[in-house]
Parts: sequence; structure tokens; C-alpha cells
Amino acid sequence: MLKSLLPGPVSKAMDACRPHFAAAAFFSALINILYLAPTIYMMQVYDRVVPTGGVITLVWITAVLALAIGTLTALEATRSRILMRVSLRLNRLLSGEILDRLMSRAKLKQGEPSTTQAIREFDTIRQTVSGQAASAVFDVPWTPLYLLVAFMIHPVLAYLIIGAGILLVTLALVNERQTVGKSAKAHQATAASYAAHQSTVSEAEAIRALGMRRAMVAKQIVQRAEGLEAANDVQVLGVRYNTLVKFIRMFMQSLALGVGAWLAVTGQISVGAIIAASVLLSRALQPIEQLVGSWPTIMQARNALGTIRRLYESTNETNVERTSLPNPKGHLEVERILVKAPAGGDLILRNVSFAIKPGEVLGVIGPSGSGKSTLARIAAGAIAPDGGEVRVDSANIADWDAELLAEHVGYLPQNMALLPGTISENISRFRSATAKDKAEIDREVIAAAKLAGAHDMVLQLPKGYDTLIKSNGFELSAGQAQRVALARALFGSPQVFILDEPNSALDQDGEEALDRAVKTMVARGAAVLIVAHRTAILNNADKLMVLNEGTIAQYGPRQEVVEELRKRASRANVVPIAQNGRP
Repeated sequence: MLKSLLPGPVSKAMDACRPHFAAAAFFSALINILYLAPTIYMMQVYDRVVPTGGVITLVWITAVLALAIGTLTALEATRSRILMRVSLRLNRLLSGEILDRLMSRAKLKQGEPSTTQAIREFDTIRQTVSGQAASAVFDVPWTPLYLLVAFMIHPVLAYLIIGAGILLVTLALVNERQTVGKSAKAHQATAASYAAHQSTVSEAEAIRALGMRRAMVAKQIVQRAEGLEAANDVQVLGVRYNTLVKFIRMFMQSLALGVGAWLAVTGQISVGAIIAASVLLSRALQPIEQLVGSWPTIMQARNALGTIRRLYESTNETNVERTSLPNPKGHLEVERILVKAPAGGDLILRNVSFAIKPGEVLGVIGPSGSGKSTLARIAAGAIAPDGGEVRVDSANIADWDAELLAEHVGYLPQNMALLPGTISENISRFRSATAKDKAEIDREVIAAAKLAGAHDMVLQLPKGYDTLIKSNGFELSAGQAQRVALARALFGSPQVFILDEPNSALDQDGEEALDRAVKTMVARGAAVLIVAHRTAILNNADKLMVLNEGTIAQYGPRQEVVEELRKRASRANVVPIAQNGRP
């Protein structure tokens, strides 16, 4: 039943942990058998030692009890370590695939988990598997053992345990029914609060500069309050039921003493069985009580499992073997691209088509919001369109292994998107994490930096190419970051070269280096797509495309498009684009 609720890879990972679960179950059997030792000890003390004054007997049974309890605690520690190994193994088997699926999503749809949320949910599942809740689950099946021993002492004691157990299970079911909806609501509200907090903190500089700090703090407080109030409602219910469970367990334990005393007075059991009955009932109810106490954790794990299941349902397997296609020569075709707005409003791109041959440069211009950056992201394979397709050397990019194709694509996004790590790691696209030939990687890094005109700049940084950026590292200026991002795009001599506002933060030297880099890529036969507002970089473009409200307003040889734009500007009494690319 449970396996049917698990995504295939998660189910396989659980199967791989089956030996660990079997070992934990075996140790649980031994633990619960040894938990009978205190009960037996009590009976021996009161029934044999006290009446006979057998000090030697007391010494020996105490030694046996110490050995039993020592073995019991060692077995519990071993079981805990086994369950922790399950957690580590699940992390090893699934964390990579979950991260891979998260980062391979071409478009994040509404309701799909964010990267931070999905990893946090996965950790919740791991912690539940290795925590107190898992131990209680392994102990509960051994409650009948204590019932059997109770029946051997007297049936009334067994019935007392059964009645208390039914009460506790009933409370657990009622608790689950009343908290399931509130738990899911609290789960969603907390996830939304964390996501909003992460997004806000990442823009802390702009928030401070624009005087939005107090406003954003107030908004964060409201969002946190919503999540905390929902979580508090669940916790209040949990405390209520846990308090009731504790009362029932303590009362029943005392009641067992009273019932045992009555049975002893009436001659139905021995005096030693009085204390044994109380200990026996306490141990029989302990796993059930732990399970009820761990119910919020189990509910969180169930909600987390739902998040992981949605992730697997909304993504495809990333490690599917594909036929290896030849290295691309640089034919880029974009056919009938259609992109919908995230909120379901107007289309961002409508039926956009173009083609770039090897050694050809296409410049894309247009007003803000016309879809230029979205088009660049689609052409680079960063996101998937809602309609149409992108082809490289006549093959749909969906038919390529995404990682292998990306080695032949140079992409400079508008926001640079540098990641925590060294300059060298960023330029090499963190190739050192998956490749071993560091010397070759270093040679390619320096070659790309020189082509981007960034080599001398990097050498002036505190640790050169080993300068750490992001995550409390060195803060690059916008121009420095853009040069590093350009070097990253040039790394590996790509045959498809896509630049989105590549000169937005560059000075004159940077623009000259960018121009040289583009000319070099053209000479190597790369297909080049450049999105730009500052059109000087488009002076050497072979073709120009003008986007307006998501559609192609003009497309053709650069000179023809410039002339047409000049005529339109003249008719509208607007300063036209000059030959040098500036107004």
C-alpha cells in the first residue's frame, strides 16, 4: 500500500534500505524481549528473595538484570545507528536525483515545489525515518508480547492493557482526523513564508537603498504570523491529545497497581506480580504513546512526501540514455515559438521563428517587455516554450542530452547569474566537480578569460582566479561580473553563442573586448544571437530582428532593417538609429 504512494525512484531507494530495516526489526525484537527483564526481576524479588531472605539470589538476579539492561541499551544504540544509516543512504540515493530534477525543470509551474522547499521536505522525510517515530513504529508490533505475558500473570491485566491501548489508538485516530487539514495548511503557509523570506533577503541591498526595509519586515512578520498561527493550531491540538494520552497512561499504570493489589488480596496472583503488572502495562503502552506523541512529525513527513511526489510527477527522469549526436556545427533554428505569461495573461511570445547559420550574427532589439530576454532563454535551452521548438543542427534540443548540448552552448544571461565559488570555477562552469583533468580545465579557463578581456582584471583580484565570490566572498562590480560571465559563456569554444544585454555594464575597454570575442566566435563558425538595447554591439550583425509585444515586427538583413527603422523614425519625427549603432 505504502509503495503505491511512493514515486518509483523513492520506492527503489526504500527497497535498497530493506536490509537496514530488517536489521532494525530484528534488534527491535531483541529489545522488546529484554524489556521483560525488569518485570521478571520484580517478581523474583518479591516472590523469592523477600520471603526467603536469599541475599545470594538477589545478587545473582541483579547481575543478570544489569547484563540484560546493558545489552538492551546497546541494542537500542545500535538500532538508532542503523536508522541513521538509512537516512544517510536515502540522502546518497535520492538527493542528487531530486536536485537534478529541480534544476532541470525548464519552467516552474504554479503549485510546484521550489528548490529550497523540496530539499527541506526531503530532509523532513529522512529525519522521520531515523527518529523516534521510526523506533516507535518498530516497537508497536511487539505489544502483543506484553499482552501474552500479562495473560500468563492474569487475564484481567491483559484486558486492562487492551483497553488502554484501544483508548490511545482511538485518540491518535481522532487527533489525525482533526489535524490533517490544519497540518497541510500550516505546511503550505510555512513553506510560502520561507520562500518569501529567501527572496526578500536576496534583494537586501535594493531594499535598504529604496527605503523598503521596514515595509518588507512588516510584510515578513505578517507572512510568518500566518504560518506560525496555522502551526500553532496544530500544536495546540497535539498538546491537548498528548496531555490526555499521558493522563491515560499514568492513570492506567496506577490502576494496574490497584488491580494487581486486588488480585493479590483475593489470592489470584502473587505479591511480586503487583509491581510487575504496573511495569508491564507501562512498557506495553510506551510505543503507542510515543507513536501518538510523534504524530505531528509523521504528518509532516506525509505532507513532505506529497511534495516529493508532485516533483516526480511534474518532471521527467534526467538520466535517460540518448543516442549521442555529433558535435553541433552551429545551425540554430527557432520555429513558431509560443510562450504564455505565468499568470495566464497575454502571450509573451507569439509565433516567433528565425534561423542562424554557422558564422552568422543575429541581433534582437525592441522595447522593454517585448520578449527579447525570454527568447534568448529559450534559444539557450534555459527554459522551455509552451509551443514550437528549438533545433540545433536540425535536431530538436529535447532530443539532445541537455548536459552534453550545453557544453556547445555559450550563454550570457542578463543578470550574469554567477554562483558561489571561485572565479575559475565560475568560468569553467564548475567542470572540476565532474571532471578530473584540472590542468586542462585551467588552460581552457585562462583562454576563455583572455578572449573575454578579463584575464588581466582577474589577476588584479585578491587571489586571482582563486578569488571566492558570493557567499561572503569578494564582491565583484557589475562590469567585472559581466566580464567573468562572458568568459564563462566562451568557455569550451561553443558553437551556439547567445548573449543577453552583454554590454549593459561594460566600459569602453569591455565593449572592445566583447566585440573582439564576438568576431572570434564568428570566425570559428559559431551561430551568434545578441539581445541588446545599446546597439553598438550590433554593428557587425548580419541580420536584425525587431520584437514588439511578443511578435516579430521586422526581420531581415541588418542594413534593410536599419533603413526601414530610419524611415519609420523619420515619419514619426523620432531620432533614428545611426550607422554607428547610437542615436
